[in-house]
Amino acid sequence: MTATVKSKTLLTVPDAVRRRAGFKPGDQVQFKVSRGSVTILPRGRAAPDLDDTLTTEEAKKVRHAMKQAREGKVTAWSKVKHELGL
Repeated sequence: MTATVKSKTLLTVPDAVRRRAGFKPGDQVQFKVSRGSVTILPRGRAAPDLDDTLTTEEAKKVRHAMKQAREGKVTAWSKVKHELGL
């Protein structure tokens, strides 16, 4: 779902989004910004650790690894530990 940023800098949260998020009239919300993304939470709820979000490059590597695993191109953990000297 999308919303348009207007010249008065107000954003309207669509009704469907508010319902799914559980926002009620009178709720206070907090904004968290990380790497160009905004998270809106009711005040008092624990905010997710947005520093754990993958970068574009990290996500690309994970997708590549998942593809290799689906294709059966895997390495046994014991071999990886041996190669790393663990």
